[in-house]
This record gives sequence, C-alpha cells and structure tokens, in this order.
Amino acid sequence: MSKSRLFCAVILMISTHVLGQNEDWENDGEIEDVKIEIVKDREIKLPKASRNFEKIPPMSFETQVPELQYFFSNLDLPLPSLNVRVRPLRIKDQPLQKLYGNYVKAGFGNYTTPYFEGYFSSKRKRDHMYGAHINFLNSQSGPVDGENSGSGMLDTEVFGKYFGNSVTVSGDVGLKRRSFNFYGYPQGETVNEDSLDHIFTNFYFKTTFENTNKKAKIQYKTGLQFDYLSDNLSAEESEVQLDFEGKYELGEKGTINLKTDLDIISPKDTQLDVKTRNVFRVNPTLTFQHEGFLIDAGFNVVYENDTLGDSDELHFYPVARARYMLSSGFEVHAGITGDVEKLTYRKLFEQNPWLKPNIRAFNSYKTFEFFGGIGGKLTSKIGFSTGISVANYQNMAFFINSFEDQSKFEVAYDLGNTAVVNINGQLSYNRNEELRLTLRGDYWGYNTDEIPEAYHRPNYKISALSTFKLFDKLRFEADAYAMGGIVAFDQNTLTNENLDALLDLNFMAEYLVSDQFSAFVRLNNLLSNEYQVFYNYPNRALQVMVGATYSF
Repeated sequence: MSKSRLFCAVILMISTHVLGQNEDWENDGEIEDVKIEIVKDREIKLPKASRNFEKIPPMSFETQVPELQYFFSNLDLPLPSLNVRVRPLRIKDQPLQKLYGNYVKAGFGNYTTPYFEGYFSSKRKRDHMYGAHINFLNSQSGPVDGENSGSGMLDTEVFGKYFGNSVTVSGDVGLKRRSFNFYGYPQGETVNEDSLDHIFTNFYFKTTFENTNKKAKIQYKTGLQFDYLSDNLSAEESEVQLDFEGKYELGEKGTINLKTDLDIISPKDTQLDVKTRNVFRVNPTLTFQHEGFLIDAGFNVVYENDTLGDSDELHFYPVARARYMLSSGFEVHAGITGDVEKLTYRKLFEQNPWLKPNIRAFNSYKTFEFFGGIGGKLTSKIGFSTGISVANYQNMAFFINSFEDQSKFEVAYDLGNTAVVNINGQLSYNRNEELRLTLRGDYWGYNTDEIPEAYHRPNYKISALSTFKLFDKLRFEADAYAMGGIVAFDQNTLTNENLDALLDLNFMAEYLVSDQFSAFVRLNNLLSNEYQVFYNYPNRALQVMVGATYSF
C-alpha cells in the first residue's frame, strides 16, 4: 500500500511540473533540466510465523454391536416321491490273451545230427491238466572213426494231473532210450562195428497222491514208481519204489515230520547169480523254534539186505539241522546226517554209459556228514550261497578201465572208509527276467582207503550260465564249465593218468520272428577241445546246429 501511495505522489508531482513547464513553454519556449531523486529508506519486516508439525491424534470411540435375534420357522414342503433307477456301468470282460502252450522244435547239425522236440499240453483247465513230451537227438558220427563213435537219445513221456477237492492225483508214463558206441579202443585197431553198440532202454511209470488244501494241519504226499531197465548186453533190472511224506502242524510250536520209503530192486543177469535187494527207510523229525533258531532234529533208520562188505542190515543215523536268520536277507545253517545211498544199474548207466557186461550194483553207506553254510541276498537282484561238508563213506563206487578191454569200464568199490570234503559257492543275478547270471564253483577232496585214487571223480568244477533278452525279439543263452583233477588208471602201463583239465563253452541265439515262430542257432564246444571225462573217450569238437520253433 505504501508503495502505491508513493507511486501516485510521484506521478502527481511529475504532472504538476509538466503543467508548469507548459506554461513556461508558452512563455519562453525552452525546457529546463530537472533532476528527481527517489529515496527508499523504509524496510518492511514481517513477524515470524510458528508452524505446528504434530499430528492430530485419532479419536477413540467404542463400537457397539447390536444384539441379534434369530427366528426359526419350519418349512414343510410336500414333495412327490422320487423313484431313481440306477443303471450300473458294465465293463466288458477283457478277452484272454491267446496262450501258446505247445511247440515243436526241429534242427540239424554237423556230425549228421537231426534234432526234434515236441511238447503238447492242455490249456487253462480248472481241475485237470495233461500233456506229452518227446525229445529226439541222434548223431550218426563222432570224434573217432566216424560212425563208430555215434550216439543217440530218445525220450517220450505222457503226463497228467487231476485237482480234486481234497486229493490231487498225478501220473507219468515214459520211455527213455540211449545208444552209445564203445569207441575207446586203441587207435588203429580193427574192430567189429556190430560189437560196439551199447543200447539200454528204461520204461517207467509213477503216480502221486497229495492233499489239495495246503493250509490244512496235516499235509501228506505218497507215491508209487516202477522202473524197468534192459540193455543189449543181457543186463536187466526192475525197481519198485513206494514213498510217503507227511507233516503235522503243532500250531506255533512246530511240526512233526515223517518220511519213509521202500525200494525193491530185482536185477537179472544171464551170467550172474543175483538176488533181490530191499531198502526200507524211516526218517521221523521234529521241527521247532528255539531262541531264534529253526531246528529240525530226529533220526534215520534204514534196513537193507545188501551183500557187499561186512555192513549190518539195520543202520541208525542221527539227523539234525539248525538254521538261524542273521538278518532279513542272510541265513546260516549247520547240521549232521547219515544215510544208505542205493545204487542201481539205472544210476550207473546214467553216470557212465560205457560199462562192461555183468557188472554188480551195491549200496554205499554215508556213515556221517557234517555240513554248514551261509546264504542270502546282497541286493534285491543278487543272491549268494556258500557251504562246506565233510563226509565219510563205505563201499563208495569208482570207475576204472577194464583189464580185458580198455574201451569198457568196471565198477570198483572202496570197502574201507572214503573221506570226502566239499567246498562250494554260488552267486546269482536276476534283472527283471531280462538278464540272468549264475556262477557256481565246487571243490572235492578225496581220501580213499583200499583204492589208490578216486578214479574218474573230478577235484573241481566251475560252471556259469547266463540268459539275456533284447528288445523282446532276441534271446541269448551262454554257458561254460571247467573241470579238472580227474585221475584214470591205464591198464597197459599200470600207472595213473591225470586227464587234462577241460573247458567247454556253449552259445545259443534265438530270434523271435512272430509270437509263434522263431529261429535259433546253437554252438557247442566253441573252443573245439576234444577233452576227456572218461579215459580213452574224447568228446566231439565244435558242434553247430540250426533250427526253428513253432508254437501253437
């Protein structure tokens, strides 16, 4: 405001002065110089204002919740009755996959070897099953002098089984025929080919009865078997076997077990005076648990009327076995046992087919055997077992070349005591049924009494077996075994002969063309070693077979 007043005063003074000059201009016509000074000496000061930065505190008030009142009223709405029809969803039964339980297999290999095998059986029967099997393999020639070392085999069998409500009955009828040639004669010797044949035939029949309910307190299984064996060298033998096996459950305390069998062996020979041999065995045991051990203890009583040696007719052996679980996957076991091991023509021919005529079969006596071992699973796919046994035998049988003919063998019995030590181990691997591996090793040590050596018995054997599937189309099998320590007696030099250790490798490959048809190739003795298991009898070299299989 003061500035405005000052400004107006200045304007007024200028206007007055201008007007005065106008008058002077009019008087004298000249403008005089005028100097105006404006002096500003007033300072305007305003008082300081105080500012308040404090926040206004919130006002507190009490919230009042009004009291609520509820009123219920029943609604009775009449509804019509509802009749709901539920229609369940029905799933169609899946068709059963076609089962190819029957097959025929045929092939041909070197050494002029035809091969045929067939298996036929019933399919998906609830209360019974039946079938037949045939297997034929014949090699016209062999490793020595062509057809002079040929061999062949034929097996036929018809079987059946009936599942009743309380009893299950099964039966088998079969015929086995084996043909071998005595080709162990000295090299270069002229022989009569008709005198080389050794053919033996085994006809058998067996049936069993057992209870169907496997959860019953009483379990039993009994059977009857008849074997008839004959060969082209006047040997003949019939054998009847009756056996029974029962078990009675004592609840959680244990079980009572009973095993018994009767063998009636009737050998016949046109040049020997032989009699009927009987073996009757009773083996009761009691199975129970004690402080973590599963114990099976009892005895074995055997009656027999053999005539070799000074053995008693009645034999008594203690029987005991204990098992203990170290963990869920490991088990240890140990025990003692004894028995009479019967020996027949049939068992001798199965071990050595080049036996001379007029041999005699006698029982062997295992006076005792101590054994122990450990087994279990290392992983879900790897399992193992290992063990050791020490046994003593009387009248143990060995094979020795005949003095009259080196191509034939005699059975030599050690009438004294033969100590046998066995150490074994096994390792297995199984991966989803696609890859299987099994490796086993055995060592035997013999200490004979009245015979210098354990003739034709190996000291060790190592075997390996593997199967492998690839893409569900290819299947491979490979097996190998090594064996050594076999000692023979040379009748010409009257000295012991150590046979060379053998190594045998075999391989088979099969290609599945379809669900019903496949082709295979089999290679035996890949290293082509003509090794000997029996003295003077070399094995065939590399054997190749090609064939096919049809399933239906």
